[in-house]
Amino acid sequence: MRNDVSVTDRIGNGIVAGFIATLVLSALHEPVTVVTDSVGVHTPITGLLFHFFVGTLLWGGAFGFVHDYLFGPSWLRGVVFAGAAALIVMLIIAPLTGSGFLCLKLGLFAPIVVALFHLAYGAILGAIYGKLIDTDEAREHLHHAHR
Repeated sequence: MRNDVSVTDRIGNGIVAGFIATLVLSALHEPVTVVTDSVGVHTPITGLLFHFFVGTLLWGGAFGFVHDYLFGPSWLRGVVFAGAAALIVMLIIAPLTGSGFLCLKLGLFAPIVVALFHLAYGAILGAIYGKLIDTDEAREHLHHAHR
C-alpha cells in the first residue's frame, strides 16, 4: 500500500464508495426484493438493510484494504474485486441460503443477473474509490507543499 494514506483512510474511502455504489444499484428496488425474497427474507426493508451492510461495510471496506494489491485503473480493480465477490455469492452463499449452486434455483438467467449486478457495483465502487483517493492524495500533497 502507498505510505502516504493510512489503511484506515483506505478502508474509510472504501466504505464511502461501497455505500454510494450500493445506493446506486439499490435504486433498482425490484431485483433486491426478488433476491431477498428468494432467500426467505420476506420483509424488503430487512433485505435492503442487509444489502447495504454487506455492500457498504463488508465489500466496501474490504475493497479499500485490497485496492493497492490489484492491477489497473480503480474502476477495473473494482470490477475484478466484485467479480470475485459474485463468485463467492454464487458458489458459497447461494447454496447455503437455498438458492442453489450458482443461484440456479432462481432461474437460468439468475447467474448472469447476479454477475452483471456485481460487476456494475464493482465498476461504480472502483470509480468512486479512485476519485476519493485522488482527492486524498492531492490534499496530502498540498499539505506537504505548504510546510
